[in-house]
Amino acid sequence: MYVIVVYRRDKQGADRGALEVGELLRTYGCEYDLYMMDEKGIKEPLGCDYLIVLGGDGTILASIHALEEPETPVLAISYGRGGYLADASPQEARRAVSALLNGNFRLDRLMRLDITIDGELISDVVNEAYISNSLVGKVVEFDLEVERLKLQSIVADGMVFSTPVGSTGYNTSLGGPLVDEELELIIATPVAPITSLRPMVFSALRRIVMKGVRGPFCAVIDGLIRHEFEKGEIVVTKSRHSTVLVRTSEVSLCERRIKKRLGI
Repeated sequence: MYVIVVYRRDKQGADRGALEVGELLRTYGCEYDLYMMDEKGIKEPLGCDYLIVLGGDGTILASIHALEEPETPVLAISYGRGGYLADASPQEARRAVSALLNGNFRLDRLMRLDITIDGELISDVVNEAYISNSLVGKVVEFDLEVERLKLQSIVADGMVFSTPVGSTGYNTSLGGPLVDEELELIIATPVAPITSLRPMVFSALRRIVMKGVRGPFCAVIDGLIRHEFEKGEIVVTKSRHSTVLVRTSEVSLCERRIKKRLGI
């Protein structure tokens, strides 16, 4: 088994935690490498059998996007403010890693989205894609089509398209629903709409088309990937790839996410 351990040195205790995880991996006879991520992100693909991430949600998302094989299982240990995708706290890290190495874990397969602009696949989406004006403070005008449902001349700051696991992110801040990640749905949430529009939930089998009328536009995916364009057709569909998370805790990811988002 080959494991890569990604950590953020600027997260208090993460560097020490990474060394301790490395020692545990060595005890079990695993081949491993430590990868220190800085504010510039991860610049090379991560190819491994399992990925262990010590950091906040940004570090976890960046590590997932950097995987050479998108469905490589990821064990996330929270060293940030959020940790919505994490399985364990720093105090639980040794238990969680030991459970992984002993085979006492399950895998959660979470739906992703694909974002295509004018026929070009820009990226898949773990949490959310935010489509807005590339000029700060400006609105955009667009049409929204979901098969035979056609909503025209919508004016808003933008749209957020979320996966179920990403529903606890920007979507919730905009008044969208909290969604169980075991469901396969696409959540479409308007940002400060001038036109009357509410958050909508569609089957993952649907093809959502956002036709940019007046921009310029910018797509930001998982807070990491930025793509600017004048206008065009944005297509949102279910991805063929899943996010695969290692779960060793008795607390379900759904329970952890929703309680954390509600502060209870």
